[in-house]
Parts: sequence; structure tokens; C-alpha cells
Amino acid sequence: MNILVVTPYPPVLHMHGGAVRMYHNIRLLAQKHCVRVLSFVENDEEKEHLKSAGPVCESVTAIDRVSDLGAHWTSLVPFVVREFGTPAMHQAVDEALRLHQIDVIQCEYLQMAQYKRAGAASILTILETHSDNAYHAFQAEPDAIQKLRKFSGWMSMLNYEVSMCNAFDRVVTMTDEDAAYLRSYARHADVRAIPIGVDAEYFRPATDPSPKRPVQIVFIGNYRHPPNVIAAEFLLREIAPYFPDIELVIAGSNAPKSPQALHNVAFPGYVVDTRQLFQMPDTIFVAPLFTGTGQRVKLLEAFAMGAAVVTTSLALAGFPVVNGVQAMIANNATEFRTAVATLAASEELRSRLGREARSMIETHFNWDSIGRQFMELIEGLK
Repeated sequence: MNILVVTPYPPVLHMHGGAVRMYHNIRLLAQKHCVRVLSFVENDEEKEHLKSAGPVCESVTAIDRVSDLGAHWTSLVPFVVREFGTPAMHQAVDEALRLHQIDVIQCEYLQMAQYKRAGAASILTILETHSDNAYHAFQAEPDAIQKLRKFSGWMSMLNYEVSMCNAFDRVVTMTDEDAAYLRSYARHADVRAIPIGVDAEYFRPATDPSPKRPVQIVFIGNYRHPPNVIAAEFLLREIAPYFPDIELVIAGSNAPKSPQALHNVAFPGYVVDTRQLFQMPDTIFVAPLFTGTGQRVKLLEAFAMGAAVVTTSLALAGFPVVNGVQAMIANNATEFRTAVATLAASEELRSRLGREARSMIETHFNWDSIGRQFMELIEGLK
């Protein structure tokens, strides 16, 4: 089959979780099918990164993203759709259909749903449910005027998300929770949950024991994503000051800095190979994620590395985690501090959680088994 994959960001490794998932999806589908990729890029650096996806598929084409940032006060279309709507991408999609007899168009992320075309089977991938996020933003807004705007944004996003889900032949979510949410609104949609996998050979604990090191707390984030900003600010406010003898590492570009100087916080910036941040069994990986939906790739990688993890119930959507077995669950500052203190005091507990987490990854989240689900999804459209 000829498959056209349309992406809002370069589908490459070492950028962010969604990009990693897209890369492996393309790689696996290209083992049996002819896969062409059209991807937005924002700058020359992203264009260069995109070249790394070339060897795993038929072709990769970069499209410069020139966003429409106008106000459009009367438009009912969510801003995120206009942000990723450009004549150049529409032209590239139409040209691909004309030249290559495309059988399936796969639109990655809701904002790319606008590139669906008649005459080809269609798949929409929703990595997180935008309307659910918009609803929670509306609920949390204290200001009356802003709350009215958030309500309008929620209604606009819900209408668009539901209509797009109903329009596609298949809709893929990362978690059963997101699939159930979409089915409750998009009654005509064929929604299926396929989790994100992880390269468990690449992300794995070191075979040689690391030299004994002081315990370290680690968080990794893409800080263009608001839940990661909230998480980093939580760690700076609620965790670092209470553990002055433990270093907190907040990795990733443009991480929010603490308003006060904290001697035990390190900001290494963008880390090309995040595996070097994990020193087993002395790393405690924390993910205080209180908003957002979908599956968290940072947790997949931390579990695969055999790290002891502290995170929220919300962040564990899609993971068969039992509190105290594969990870510690903490849903507020007090619970987080208790979990971190407990893990910092016990190397045996950190090691045990890490082993159980690694076993969970090997059983449920290897790309071979998830790849079969991708194939069944695509081939069921014939």
C-alpha cells in the first residue's frame, strides 16, 4: 500500500515523545508498505534533524511552517488548526495524491486533520484529547472574563475534535482512557487505543554497575508543553527546597528557572542522549504531571532504564502500574515529598521498583508487538 504520513513536527528520535512515536510508526509501517512523509519544520535545525527519518521510508519532504497568527475573531476553528494550516502543505498533500496513488493518508495530531482528502482511506492519530484539556482549563480559570473565553475555546475545540474523529476511517489514541472519552462524543468514529512503545534495547540499564553515587532526582521535559512547565515549577517550589542535600536535575531546553537561587538544582539544557541522566540505582525519576492527557514517553523511557519513578495517577494513563510495585504514585506535594524521602532512604526499594518497571516494559511496550497492531490497523483498510 502507498501510505502518506502528514506530521506537524519532524518524526525523529531525541526530540520529544510524540516525535519518537511517529518515527517508530513510520519505520514499522515501511517494513511492508511504501511510506512517504510530509513534515512541517520551523527552522534549518529541524530540517537537518528530519533527514534522519529518510533511511527508514520511501521519502521525507520538509515543509516550512508559516503560521497564520491573525486574530480571526469570527472563526469557529481552533487556533491550533490555523497555526498548522499553510497553502504549502495543502499543495504538497494534493501533489502526493496526484503523483503516487496514495491509498492511505495518516494525519498525526489533531491539527493535521485538515489534510484529510477524499479518495484515500484515512487515519487520525490523537496523542492527547485537546477538548478534554480545554475543559479542564475552563474549569480551573478563576477570572470571569477569562472563564468565558475558556468556555468558548472548549466548545470550539470539542466541536472540531468530534467532527474530525467522525470524518476519519480510523482514529488512534494512545490510551484506553482517551479512546473511551472520544467514543462518548464521536459516536460514529472507529476509535482504537494503540500504546506508544519504547526501544527497550536502546533504553536499558547499564550491564556494568555504576560507581556508587549520591542519590539524584531527575525530570526531563519539552517546555513548549505546558504540563512540563507546571511540573518543573512544582519541583522547584515543592521538592528542591525540602531536599537540600539531593541534587535535582531539570533537563530540557528553556526550562523555567527558580526565582530564588537553589544550590541543589541543575539545568543541563537539551540532552542529546538522555540515558546518561540515569545512574542506577541512584536516580529517582519524578514526573509531577497534573494536567494533560495521553501517554507519557518520558515515563516509558524511565521505566525502560530501570529507574525508580514517582509520578501522578494522571500521568500513568496507559500503564499497568500498581502503586509501590512498578512506581510510587503521589498526587500532591506532601505525597511527593514522602515518596522521594522513602526512595532516597532505600537503595533496595529503588532497585526493586526499577526491576519491576523494566519487566513491565518488556512485557507490554516493546515495538514488535505494538508494530503488529499498526499493521492490522492499516491493512484492515483494504
